[in-house]
Order: sequence, then structure tokens, then C-alpha cells
Amino acid sequence: MDDTVTAQQLKQILAMGYKPESQARGNEVFYCRRERPLGTRFETRICKTSGRILQDERQGKEMATRAQRVGGDPAK
Repeated sequence: MDDTVTAQQLKQILAMGYKPESQARGNEVFYCRRERPLGTRFETRICKTSGRILQDERQGKEMATRAQRVGGDPAK
């Protein structure tokens, strides 16, 4: 049981294709999924904690929003 996330956050993580795999420190859980890097046919297994998954998602949305506002370069 991962008590570091809410039910809504867990639903979001599972919708991204992650599955709970193993227990980390305390009650934190590692979630894993298979990803195929661009330009290859080989899959790799990616495992992250719920906090890292949600942080990466938030940063991706912020970069996309910035790129739309600026009209191009997301690094600005």
C-alpha cells in the first residue's frame, strides 16, 4: 500500500501505464512501466516513485505551457 499518494494521484499514475512493483523505504512504492526510446525497437523498464512520476508530469506540463506562451523555445 502506497500511502504517499491520494486516490486521484494513484489513478493518474496507473493511467500513465505504471504498475506497482516493489516497496521502497517506508511505505513508498516503486511503479514501473516499459518504454521504447525514440529510434529503437528495444524496450527498457523504467521504475520511479510516485513522487518522481508526479514531479516529471508537472514539469512536462509547465514546459508545454511556457512553450505555447512564448511561441517556441521551452527553455526560456
